[in-house]
Amino acid sequence: MAASTHAWPYYLGGPVWSCKDWIGTVFHEGADPKSLLREYAKIFNTVEGNTVFYALPPMATVEKWMAESGQGFRFAMKFPKAISHERRLANAGEETRAFFRVLEALKHGDRLGPSFLQLPPSFNSNHFDILENYLKSLPQDFEYAVEARHISFYDESDNEKRLDDLLSNHNINKVAFDSRPLFSAQAEEADSKETNAQSRKPQTPVRKTVTGQRPFLRYVGRNDIEKNETYIKEWAPVINKWILEGKKPYIFVHAANEAQAPYVARALHNQLRKINPLLPEITDFASDKTAPSSEQQQLDLF
Repeated sequence: MAASTHAWPYYLGGPVWSCKDWIGTVFHEGADPKSLLREYAKIFNTVEGNTVFYALPPMATVEKWMAESGQGFRFAMKFPKAISHERRLANAGEETRAFFRVLEALKHGDRLGPSFLQLPPSFNSNHFDILENYLKSLPQDFEYAVEARHISFYDESDNEKRLDDLLSNHNINKVAFDSRPLFSAQAEEADSKETNAQSRKPQTPVRKTVTGQRPFLRYVGRNDIEKNETYIKEWAPVINKWILEGKKPYIFVHAANEAQAPYVARALHNQLRKINPLLPEITDFASDKTAPSSEQQQLDLF
């Protein structure tokens, strides 16, 4: 049996914990669709809290999440769109206080990782002062990450340095968003889910800049595990360097087809283990016990 992910020197997870396509593949065939977080937390030790972007849950739901996830699991909650996209960080005090009631509950239950603020695509460097004022208003005893999406924050000049300095000065992590694998799919080879994802996902420049103690990577992979190899081999030594420096990275693996995301995440972890053999194996998926050997070899590439 693989060692508990809760003892890992980094956090690995996906954008969701509940995907019906994982029942019988990642999770066992009889997994309760209403309790998939319990199954997910046996394999991964973090998850993006994307659901709160759309609506805050009642406290009873938060308590259920904590009970099902287990000790050491971390939720990286996404700031609600009411704050980031509707209020655009201005006059959002009421919405922020409501969000922090959820964060405080998770922190009290030892389940809270960095909460990440995804800026709207149109939020550019001209709005820097608004971002700075909002970040300075946040409680200092929580961890944060910021994902900038406008190209003006990636000018390799004053605007980018200004953002990096702001985040570094407040020990806030800069989100690295890597959608290169997804966009490497040419029209003639991309499947329908990848084509659809390409129409929705941004293509921001990739940065490996570290501004806090929790380097934060969001990786959008190809559905075909093999076609992630180049990018996984690029990221594995970077992640390992962060680990050796005493940081504890948060790595979130997406795929256009959610059914494949856990397999891409495992391929990344396995590549990392080749560099750092002290890392434990990832917990077996249900498909490991049923897949023919040739198929399993494909799933465990690199």
